Amino acid sequence: MRSKTSAAVISAALAAGSILVGAPTASANTYCSSSGYTEGGFPSLRCTKLSNGVLSHGKRDLYPTHGTGVHTTYYKSGGSAVSVRLGYTMSGSTTYSSYFSISSGQTVTRSWTASASALCLSSVGILNYSAGSYQTPAAHC
Repeated sequence: MRSKTSAAVISAALAAGSILVGAPTASANTYCSSSGYTEGGFPSLRCTKLSNGVLSHGKRDLYPTHGTGVHTTYYKSGGSAVSVRLGYTMSGSTTYSSYFSISSGQTVTRSWTASASALCLSSVGILNYSAGSYQTPAAHC
């Protein structure tokens, strides 16, 4: 269980559209079931297991601002460094980050803020690279 301070810091980081890069931690989404659920099994946080990592995507309420934090995370567990971008699709519109390089052992999260009404809309996380893309199952309420 996360502390109130940790939850507040995460909410503030999502609201600010911050970028997190670093080694995997206990909070990094490194587990993904064959049905596309992270350890908690919540429909608002979905994932895809890749040969060299885990792509996860989710949304959360940004109380008290009444917005929705949208985040897509890539944990790279192996292989050489690659240039990728993260994004999401919601309501027929796709949003991407800029390209960045990620190496084995790193976790990168890109975050955006959407309206409060977006919390229960279906959204899909995307990992895009020069040869194609991967996506998560739909995150929803």
